[in-house]
Amino acid sequence: MTSLFVNFAMWEDLLDQLSVDDMINMVNLGGFQTVGVDSIGKVGTQDSDGTSGLNDWYIGVYGTAYPTELLIAQTWNKELAEKVGEAEGAEYADCRIFGTYSPAMNIHRSAFTGRNFEYYSEDGVLGGMIALNTINGLSTKGVYPYIKHFVMNDQETNRCTMLLTYSDEQAIREIYLKPFEICVKNFEGQSLAVMSSFNFVGDRWTGANPNLLNNVLRDEWGFRGMVLTDWNGSYGYQNTDDAVRNGNDAMLGFASKESNKITNTSSATLVKAMRQACKNILYTTVNSGNYTVPDPDAGKMSNMTKLFLEIDITSGVVLVAVMAIVLVRFFKKRKKNVAEEA
Repeated sequence: MTSLFVNFAMWEDLLDQLSVDDMINMVNLGGFQTVGVDSIGKVGTQDSDGTSGLNDWYIGVYGTAYPTELLIAQTWNKELAEKVGEAEGAEYADCRIFGTYSPAMNIHRSAFTGRNFEYYSEDGVLGGMIALNTINGLSTKGVYPYIKHFVMNDQETNRCTMLLTYSDEQAIREIYLKPFEICVKNFEGQSLAVMSSFNFVGDRWTGANPNLLNNVLRDEWGFRGMVLTDWNGSYGYQNTDDAVRNGNDAMLGFASKESNKITNTSSATLVKAMRQACKNILYTTVNSGNYTVPDPDAGKMSNMTKLFLEIDITSGVVLVAVMAIVLVRFFKKRKKNVAEEA
């Protein structure tokens, strides 16, 4: 399905092969991965946290620690940002990890905000241009960036406790949406993703806000691909059913919360929404390096398997040597005892 338009008829034939259980797993099990699906031959994929290189606590793969986004933005150098993206992407590709939870493009509303180091600027245009060149660099290596946190996640205080964020539309569009708009409209690669945020915009959680995820992101800007929640923790309001019905395709977690349970599978509306979510997930992953970048180690023994084999062989040799020594000593002692008795 690489390079085919998202509405190409062949997609429908593919999606018809998904069971409801397949779809539930795809939308619920989005924690640092997209799950494999045997019915359609989809491979499982891995995603890594950002935002300064391949460095993740969950999958345990570490790479170069690149300069923070704030420092890169201070250069005002778009070409340098693209080079950083290319370098990061090369490390991801070497590890066969093609999804990155980065770059983060929220706004420096205060000099004292807790994650300013992870965001570019107080200027949405500057942040957007540096981020755009970074993701274009990443895409040359087959990596799909999850641009985040969409949107208005500009403070850490109370961000996971139903923080209600208010603004007028002009400020939202000119400041907070601007870096995301720049990236979506000017992205040169094939595979892109978006991470929604913890906070609410008005009285709607961004991860279940159709005005943001469908009306603006997809209908206005023409985004094609998957939207993932921020970490699906024990916060109570991140409901899978609500998210999927309103444009959020996958949950960043492991379906371990009560709010993840999907029981209303008789609802045609919900099943149709999950089908669309799976289509978006597949579109992002199938156009990524998971399918487009050849694996140089395909058919070969993995490094981990080699390590275990070396350990097994070494252990076996040592065990045989120890047994030989024990047997030699046993027979020597027995021979000596027989001689003394004689």
